[in-house]
Amino acid sequence: MNNKLLIGIIVVLVIVAAWFPLALIAVWIYLVWMVWKKKINIFHDQMEPKSAERHLKWLKTCLLVGGMSWAMIWISILLGAYIFHLPEEAMDNVFYIAVSFHVVSSMATIGGFVIFLKGRRKQAKGIPK
Repeated sequence: MNNKLLIGIIVVLVIVAAWFPLALIAVWIYLVWMVWKKKINIFHDQMEPKSAERHLKWLKTCLLVGGMSWAMIWISILLGAYIFHLPEEAMDNVFYIAVSFHVVSSMATIGGFVIFLKGRRKQAKGIPK
């Protein structure tokens, strides 16, 4: 599949992810697959090695935070509803906690996607960095 087409599809998924969290998970899984698959060069060839290492470190950090917060969404819901059998008033607080974890997960995944796209962009000749 063409890389530009694939990145275009992912951009659409990121935009849709504000309303549909499963689209956000699809983007997160794609980025994790790209980062941890060793045969693929994530960033372009013109990038300095130190800069590429720094971008990769930030990308891994964003993906780790996004994954942990996604897991915390489900843990907070499952603990509140099924294990502790909280009353209805307390479940409102669990809902607010889950929404805040969703916001953190969205921000981390979108931040990782921005780092990924910035790393893929090549510098035009004659333009200083």
